[in-house]
Amino acid sequence: MNLSAGAQMWIPCEVAPGPFSDERAVRVRADGKEWSGFVNIKWLQKQVERGADQVHARVVEVEGDTFRARIPGHALQSELFEGQVKRVEPPVRHGPLQT
Repeated sequence: MNLSAGAQMWIPCEVAPGPFSDERAVRVRADGKEWSGFVNIKWLQKQVERGADQVHARVVEVEGDTFRARIPGHALQSELFEGQVKRVEPPVRHGPLQT
């Protein structure tokens, strides 16, 4: 996959109920890396309350086979998620989501 800064994508994640009805606790794990935080349900593909889903992300940097992406929400640690290009879902094909 040809990935570049600015591309939008879905990243597989696990979700659980968040502190508000329109928010979910999200955990992304891949290639030994992890991102966790709270995300508005509009940024989730299926918008499930608990279980497997995919979270929207925007690529901010690609270096070799590694990308760094910003996941919209309130991160508990790092704002950026780092993963392997070969493991990402195709870029979001519908228009960009509004923040």
